[in-house]
Amino acid sequence: MTARLPPRLLAAALALAAGAAFAQPPDAQQIFERSSAAEKAAHWQADSQLEIRQGERVRSRGGVVYNKLQANAVDSRRLFRFATPADVAGTAVLVHENAAAQDDLWIYFPSMGKTRRILASNKKDSFMGSDFAYADLMAQDSADFVHTALADEACGGASCYVVQSVPRDAKTAASLGYAKLVATVRKNDYTVVQVRYFDKSGQEFKRQSISGYVAAAGQPGKFIATRREMVAAKGGRSSVLTLKNVDSARVQRDDVFVESRLGQ
Repeated sequence: MTARLPPRLLAAALALAAGAAFAQPPDAQQIFERSSAAEKAAHWQADSQLEIRQGERVRSRGGVVYNKLQANAVDSRRLFRFATPADVAGTAVLVHENAAAQDDLWIYFPSMGKTRRILASNKKDSFMGSDFAYADLMAQDSADFVHTALADEACGGASCYVVQSVPRDAKTAASLGYAKLVATVRKNDYTVVQVRYFDKSGQEFKRQSISGYVAAAGQPGKFIATRREMVAAKGGRSSVLTLKNVDSARVQRDDVFVESRLGQ
């Protein structure tokens, strides 16, 4: 006969088993999804500065960026409005993320007084002449990738997960402009500190470092990165996008993110 544990010991054993199960580390897909969710602040706006560096030459684009999470709490709408220098003043870039379908992107050119739609297949194109692609500044749908957990790493005195994500099909890879990416994610808050991008030959062709996270006001577990640096592996080019005066308390109006109002 099998011996039965006294009720108290049985309860303790079950609690230990439950605790052990709960302590299991998240899998690669969960890490990807939690890191994406950590940057899903409900709303914010900030002054932005985009610097494009080639050796000692630096070109700057200054303006304001607005962000609002859609009702599904998954997709964001984001608007970049540039004010300097004079040759880009009035240019606006609008992004509507859509996990259930294709993302929508538009750019307004003040010199022509026209808005041009950017095809989702062209998300790999350069953002305002920088080393960032449009896709690099947008959240990606976890279901579009196959995720693999790599060995953990130390990062800035913290411990980090490392996740490799490969597009599920050639069409997605062509749209994004890379064959795989490898993200380094802090374990304590799931913020991403680095993303490495690889081409189809397996060579790393650019690397993004992300820092300066600030907590979103009244939104526990939500963060806004205030500095992103993208460094190209060849050519001596890099680009830095910084945010200042971040305001995550002000609720953004829906009409800010309307394509027909980009020229206003």
